Amino acid sequence: MPENMRRWLVLALMAVFAVVIVAGIAVGEETETDRVQSLGSRIKCPVCQGEAIADSPSETARAMMEIVAERVADGQTDQEIVEYFTERYGNGVSLDPPFSGRTLVLWLLPFVAAGFGIVMILGRRRKFSDDEMAEPDGAS
Repeated sequence: MPENMRRWLVLALMAVFAVVIVAGIAVGEETETDRVQSLGSRIKCPVCQGEAIADSPSETARAMMEIVAERVADGQTDQEIVEYFTERYGNGVSLDPPFSGRTLVLWLLPFVAAGFGIVMILGRRRKFSDDEMAEPDGAS
């Protein structure tokens, strides 16, 4: 088999394996431990600054993680568990704020900033091309 063809075959096999692995991870069943970790990464520790309870070393965060694990084991939905903590600690406990009210600005600000950046870039490009056209060839 020619070397070039062998390379393409190896690359194709690697791509197929990568797709199978990614699909397996994406489609695979979520265990209770996975759910607890996922929920813990969405709930902010009330003691630490902007840190999830899953990552926080504080006693409060560990106790909250135990509550999450108990509620997952009891069969509660993710929404019910998040609402439980929201009722006790307020909306600030969520690292993934809802898309409403005051948090609407947080969700829309990146899009507004990106749009503003694009407008600025396009404006500078247009100004640059207008300046080039205004100068005659050979002028220094």
